[in-house]
Amino acid sequence: MQVVILSEGSDLDAFSSAYGLTLLYPSTFILLPNVLQYKVSKAISLFQDKIKDKILTKEGINFEKVDKVFVVDSQTVPDVNVPIEIFDHHPNKSLNYKGKNVKLNLYNVGSITTVIVEKIKKAKVNLDKEDATILSLGIYDDTGGFKFSGTTERDLKAFTFLTKSGLDFLKLQQVVSDTFDLEDVEVIKEIIKNAEPLPVEGKKVYISTLYRKYSKDVAWILKYIKPFEPADAYFLVVNQKSKKFIIGRSKDESIDVGKILSQLDGGGHKFAASTTIVGFSYDEIKTFLTFLTAKHQKPLTSFIKTDLPTVEADLSIEEVKSYLGRYRYVVVLQNGRYVGILNDKLINNAIKHGFSNEKAIVFAEELITVSPDVSFIQLLKMFSTYQTDIFPVVEKGYYKGVIYKKEFVSEISGIKEDKPIFLPISKPKTVNYLNRVKKFFPLEIFQTLKEVGEYAEKLGYRAFIIGGVVRDIVLNKENLDVDIIVEGSAVDLIKAYAKDKNFNFYVYPEFMTGVILLPNGLKLDFATARKEEYDSPGSYPKVEKANLFEDLYRRDFTINTLAIEITKSNFGKLIDYFNGLVDIKEKRIRILHSLSFVEDPIRILRALRFAGRLNFKLEKKTENLLIYAVERDLLNFAPTGRINLELNLTFKEENTFEILMLMDRYKVLYKLFAGLSIDQNKEKVLIKLQDSFLLLEKVLGIHFPKNSNYLYVLLGNYPEEITYNLLKKYHFEKEASYLNEFYTTLQSIKNTDSIFDIYKTLKSFNRQFLPALMSLLPEDKFKIVLEMLEKEKKPVLTGEDLIKLGLKPSKIFKDILEDVFVKYLQNSIKTKEEAISYVKKTHLKRLSNQPE
Repeated sequence: MQVVILSEGSDLDAFSSAYGLTLLYPSTFILLPNVLQYKVSKAISLFQDKIKDKILTKEGINFEKVDKVFVVDSQTVPDVNVPIEIFDHHPNKSLNYKGKNVKLNLYNVGSITTVIVEKIKKAKVNLDKEDATILSLGIYDDTGGFKFSGTTERDLKAFTFLTKSGLDFLKLQQVVSDTFDLEDVEVIKEIIKNAEPLPVEGKKVYISTLYRKYSKDVAWILKYIKPFEPADAYFLVVNQKSKKFIIGRSKDESIDVGKILSQLDGGGHKFAASTTIVGFSYDEIKTFLTFLTAKHQKPLTSFIKTDLPTVEADLSIEEVKSYLGRYRYVVVLQNGRYVGILNDKLINNAIKHGFSNEKAIVFAEELITVSPDVSFIQLLKMFSTYQTDIFPVVEKGYYKGVIYKKEFVSEISGIKEDKPIFLPISKPKTVNYLNRVKKFFPLEIFQTLKEVGEYAEKLGYRAFIIGGVVRDIVLNKENLDVDIIVEGSAVDLIKAYAKDKNFNFYVYPEFMTGVILLPNGLKLDFATARKEEYDSPGSYPKVEKANLFEDLYRRDFTINTLAIEITKSNFGKLIDYFNGLVDIKEKRIRILHSLSFVEDPIRILRALRFAGRLNFKLEKKTENLLIYAVERDLLNFAPTGRINLELNLTFKEENTFEILMLMDRYKVLYKLFAGLSIDQNKEKVLIKLQDSFLLLEKVLGIHFPKNSNYLYVLLGNYPEEITYNLLKKYHFEKEASYLNEFYTTLQSIKNTDSIFDIYKTLKSFNRQFLPALMSLLPEDKFKIVLEMLEKEKKPVLTGEDLIKLGLKPSKIFKDILEDVFVKYLQNSIKTKEEAISYVKKTHLKRLSNQPE
């Protein structure tokens, strides 16, 4: 048994030549790919009776019974352990079949079917009319009806032979002719409208997207897209619910779309390939394709580094520490095989707790590993899933190196220089803030800070409050989250002060930090002023005691770099190295260096949260770098758990609406939530949500979770499947679990005019999502539900009223009260007197006859 394996996106030439091999070798069958060109699908349908016995499915094939595999019109070698023979007419010098049982037959013809027909003619295989027609399809289509420049005399002779064998020209035209219906025309128009160049230097590379549903295979139509005609290569992204199907075509040997799309877990050959991708937006895909086309049409081996030290598994922890040197990590091996990773913190803690002599293998952490041929898309998914800076590369159990997340992100973003985006002040600005500090803090905390400053001076240190609390002192915004930096030893200062005052405290000498717990329940966080330097991405940071300036330079934004000294002799002196005061006065957010968003993409969200909270603007250079970071999809490299945390903080802000509008303006929502944007209707619904929070809290007297309601409103226009996947992606588990109930309730209320049905639906609904539900309802239904809630809060009749009528409490009370309440909602009953009268007429006689 022999099999012809067709590549993804195979065309008529591949199909016809495969069919020809089944005629040459009767024990040969065709294995179709998942994706075929439209014309191939037409041919299979037209000649179904002729070819049905020659086609196998992947489920119906047992490769243990296969003696040989053929590949036609492609040089992509399938992963099978049998001899492979390739027939192709595309030169490809980059392929290497060393170590594989592959025979390559390469011909200079316009169609590879021509070669197969020549072999059929030589073998004197009898062809009937349908055989000849099927074979003619590949030659005619791949030579463009003999108009393409690559057409040879051999193609013409092979086609003439088929003509003499009786090919059916009517069926040939039926398959190869391009006749357009209205659907085809609309699809072509949309692809042309969306076409745009990718910024690949020295090459013409285009991309477009299709949102419209199309009943046919779209690949056949791409040659009619005008912007694609002069392109060296082009890509089409087809939207399919939560997935996107990508087609790649190339006319340039240096642009191998097969290798490019293999990095996105796809397949194909140098000139035609495809893939399906989940969880990324069109803009993100553009970034990926630009990077891969320009730089990485091969496995990402250039990112594998071998600089980390390695140790044997039976070494003691004490011995391993000596290998760390300037590195943060050490790789543990056993007989050359990978065991795990030890980091500096783990080693120091193990020694601290008395495990110096324990073997390295005991504590080695099995970090998630990757193989040397890990794809681009696999790395992206891992970066957003696992909160680690390094990914060990392991092949068949053996350690090959590591991939550093920061280096990878920096390369894709194109930001490599780590320079200040402004010149820090050589001599810091100082301002006397004593009176403002005294007014800002409660007396007890103020006195505590003075005492800490006195102890610092006794020890010969300097101490400062820094960061957000200083920013809020300047802005006069309440904040009792106090961080103290010590030029000296924070640990020694904590011990001296807390022991003297008999306060509870915790110190972490290895990190030079600690905490003092005050009797009033507040805490003071201490840290030694320090700086960190990295010789390479995996090197151990040189953590050294430093001065205030060096410590502050590690911060995120200039508005968070202010410090107020609390040392006794300088108590209340505000120190500003980075023009933070000016930035606060000018109401702007400014990062400290150009790699800030690359080092930590979460700063993108933080910058907009601070801007929205404080009503600040982004400084121009910072804005440009943020826009660039968003466009380069750096948020893909942020752990989704940290994105969850930052979004939750956003939803808790007073100015959530303003922050969300900024996130929309800078396309952050678009990147995080699959193309989400806030149009005028969405803006109105968000404003309505804010009003709903206030209104419902007043009516019902309860507080509602902000995150759940904002998420349901933001994603309210998406299909349930997409919303569910997005909520799960960012770990909003509760919201995902209630999503079906929310969508079902929303649609039920929208689709009924019955007060009773609305009431019954609302009775079983989880009330914590009411603000979002009401915000998404049309105005008439909003008023109905609000009135229902108001009346429910103050019902016209209660169980006590029924008891006063002489009725005995029972399960039927619920039915009576519900009946009365629905009449009350329908305005059939308006007063308590009318309700009592209604109960007497309708229920009293029946209830008075209840058995004892």
